[in-house]
Amino acid sequence: MSQARRMNPEFKKVGVNSANSDKGFTVTWRPSGGVDYSDANGTVRVDSELLVKPSRILVYPRSGGLKTMTDGRAEDVIRDVIRALEFLGHQVERW
Repeated sequence: MSQARRMNPEFKKVGVNSANSDKGFTVTWRPSGGVDYSDANGTVRVDSELLVKPSRILVYPRSGGLKTMTDGRAEDVIRDVIRALEFLGHQVERW
C-alpha cells in the first residue's frame, strides 16, 4: 500500500483511475488527457498531461472548466484533484 493511501483514509479507490472521497466528490484521471472532478454541483474537466522520465501528471489550474468558478472554489478543486491522484499512486505537479 502506498504512503498516500496509508496516510489518507479520506479516499476509497473505485476504479483503476478513480477515487471517491468521503467529502462527497469523485476524481477520475483520463490517461488520454484530463481529470474529471464530480460532486453534487456536477462534473468539471481539469486539464492534465502525462509526462515521462520521471512519470508524473501535470495538472493545469487555469483549465477552462475552472474559469467559471470563484478563485477559492477553483483552488479547492485543484487541491482535491491533486490529493486524489496522489492517493491513486501518481506523482502530481501543478503547472
